[in-house]
Amino acid sequence: MTARYIAIDWGSTNLRAWLYQGDHCLDSRQSEAGVTRLNGKSPAAVLAEVTTDWREENTPVVMAGMVGSNVGWKVAPYLSVPARFSSIGEQLTSAGDNIWIIPGLCVSHDDNHNVMRGEETQLIGARTLAPSSLYVMPGTHCKWVQADSQQINDFRTVMTGELHHLLLKSLIDWRRFAAAGKLCRCFRGWSWSVALMLPTYCRSF
Repeated sequence: MTARYIAIDWGSTNLRAWLYQGDHCLDSRQSEAGVTRLNGKSPAAVLAEVTTDWREENTPVVMAGMVGSNVGWKVAPYLSVPARFSSIGEQLTSAGDNIWIIPGLCVSHDDNHNVMRGEETQLIGARTLAPSSLYVMPGTHCKWVQADSQQINDFRTVMTGELHHLLLKSLIDWRRFAAAGKLCRCFRGWSWSVALMLPTYCRSF
């Protein structure tokens, strides 16, 4: 019988859960009970609700994201980069009976001081599906990750997602641009700016 387990992506504002039998996803669920939105409930109670009818005796639960931060269920210490991919799975933190939290990653040298929680798990999947020496991980705080076949060597965080949100919500009347047919031209200029900056940014690694 192939191993049955539950995978949890538990962030600040949302929770996503998947029930697996080996490589096959049997079911998935979502909740708005992020670690900052528990509304007085304990993390253990939220997990029990989300995984109702899923968890048989000793079914392992593996969690990633802000659940392992100082505002989450239990702190899962960061692993310092460079870090081998294999070391991520070897340094799990126990949060209960066969409940485990994946560690985040941190880097601190020269002018680069960064952390990630959750993206390290996505990175393992990306490496499995499409090995590369450079990974770009979009999000509110986009991660640029340098790696080889065995380990993560360095990463940086940029605020592209947050900047995009500010531009859409606060700085520019996008409806006026769209009505005037200028939206595409505006984004074309933005794209050219990114294209010009990209080689310089990559060399910063």
